[in-house]
Amino acid sequence: TLLKKIYRNRYIAMRDSEDRSKFLRNLDKWEKQWEGFRIEKKESDWQSNHVVPLTIAVVQTALSELIRQNMRPFFRPRGPADAPKITLISHIWDYAWETSESDLLMYDVMQDMLINGIAISQEYYKKDYIFTQEPNYNSGKKSLDKIRRLAYDDVYGEIVKAQEFFPDEKARSFGGAYAARDCIRRYIMDIDDFRNLYVGSQWDK
Repeated sequence: TLLKKIYRNRYIAMRDSEDRSKFLRNLDKWEKQWEGFRIEKKESDWQSNHVVPLTIAVVQTALSELIRQNMRPFFRPRGPADAPKITLISHIWDYAWETSESDLLMYDVMQDMLINGIAISQEYYKKDYIFTQEPNYNSGKKSLDKIRRLAYDDVYGEIVKAQEFFPDEKARSFGGAYAARDCIRRYIMDIDDFRNLYVGSQWDK
């Protein structure tokens, strides 16, 4: 379809951009430094290549200070007419924050920000199903029926790895005069999760 072709072309342009390639090379170095990655030694190498993990110490120290700040956005009306709307938005935000356990999510967000210089999170409405087996005695014999049940049906927040995120290749920021026009998250879903979510739904056509 036309829509599929457009987004396929946009994805390729974002993926192959020079800025993204440079960022991914740096990202690989930053993550290896955080994990204390060591190059495999040869048999002739006698000297230890173990070093004190200074990166972990610096990140964890800064992370503890940031988490203690309990940072959260707040909303202010632009005029008197916006006051009732701000009250409603604040209640919605508080509900979403509590339901998606954003206090715990912020730990991962801050850690990614300190390691990689960027952190991306996504909050959306999620429906998750599970299959259970329950005994059925209606036929006179004991049998097991496979039942599809709703396991989660609410607001959900999660960290998005930079490798999965593809912003507009010509953007300089997410706001302002050179803001990103669009972005793509490429998430490779487990086949069982895909079937639970889409098989038999309106998208299964």
